Amino acid sequence: MVKKYVMLADTVRCIDCKACVVACRAEWETPMGYSRDWVKQVELEKADGSPQVMLFPGRCQHCDDAPCIEACPSGAAYKRADGLVLQDDAICSGCELCVPACPYDARWLNPETNTISKCTFCQPRIDQGLEPACVDTCVGRALIFGDMNDPDSEVSRLLKEKEKEWVKLTTDEVNIGPNHYYFTAGEAIPDEVMPKLHERHISGQVMENVVNPVGAIGIGAMVLTFLGAGVMKMIGRRNEVNEENHEGK
Repeated sequence: MVKKYVMLADTVRCIDCKACVVACRAEWETPMGYSRDWVKQVELEKADGSPQVMLFPGRCQHCDDAPCIEACPSGAAYKRADGLVLQDDAICSGCELCVPACPYDARWLNPETNTISKCTFCQPRIDQGLEPACVDTCVGRALIFGDMNDPDSEVSRLLKEKEKEWVKLTTDEVNIGPNHYYFTAGEAIPDEVMPKLHERHISGQVMENVVNPVGAIGIGAMVLTFLGAGVMKMIGRRNEVNEENHEGK
């Protein structure tokens, strides 16, 4: 059976210790000022006037219909059969067209590599049978990761439990099949953590430019430029691989 990786976040157990963020930064040597994951703190007021704080661990949601993949002109953004949305740095042109396409704000341009960075659920680690770094270091066991298609996995069992209702961060406007679930103990999810379509989403620009041919030409030229850069990177990378294979024979 094909694996289907998902992440569960229990917002009740999260204590905002930031261990997940630190572990992720160490695992991926993330530049200062950037992060592949985060903990969103939302301050609310209860009906009786008392303060309330909700904590939402966040990262790439590895969506079934990931708009970042469609927005990527070079093909660097892609989805694996097991549900992971990944990034091929060898052919990423750093054009950033995928950045505004993500309604979860999970993508950013790495200034050191000039390629797009995002959470990959620590794909190299899970391919070795390990947990993502954030899950491995979560002291409160607020983060749980696994294969939901495996009936014996912890995530599969938890998602089937009637005692807990796990929800996704979706809206009527943005419902692209995220594979990140949250438990809030019945509390409504605040708007601050809900996904939002950005005003300069590339698809929106293209639709505008259907009416504006001059703008469409500009967008088309820009996309072709970035696509060409991505193709050149891809060709270069393939040549490197061929040379390595030839030298190894």
